[in-house]
Amino acid sequence: MPTVRALLAATLCASGLAAACLRGADERPTALTTDAPIVNFSVPTFTKDGHRSWLLRGSQGLVISEDQIAVTNLNLTVFTGDASDRVDAVFLSPTATAFLPEARVSGAGRVRLINDDLEATGEDWSYDHRQKKVSIRKSVHVVFHAQLNDVLR
Repeated sequence: MPTVRALLAATLCASGLAAACLRGADERPTALTTDAPIVNFSVPTFTKDGHRSWLLRGSQGLVISEDQIAVTNLNLTVFTGDASDRVDAVFLSPTATAFLPEARVSGAGRVRLINDDLEATGEDWSYDHRQKKVSIRKSVHVVFHAQLNDVLR
């Protein structure tokens, strides 16, 4: 998994700043600074087979460290990771922290999780993409869209 600095460089290059990313006027590499937030960014990740794994988007991202980015208006789309390229889940949160090399995202505030079978909201949450594990620790509200057989037996 690439570092935040590498993803920042890729984002800047993709947003039309390729010349600044590749070289300065005198052909020396231009240093990337991370003092200012990245605006309207997206960071896709892929499986080893080249299928989409997740797409992390935000209205603003602030690099905290080489491995960590603070995200405003998080929209994390999780894909099945296979050739079907189906959306498995969507996470929406006003603020979150992404740990890209670990494929984890978390936040102390609100989150909304949407998938075909349920919709969940709550606070103080985390998502571990490698383990496909979601934890919502406070004010949890879940609405199931799937049929639950024999639940109250």
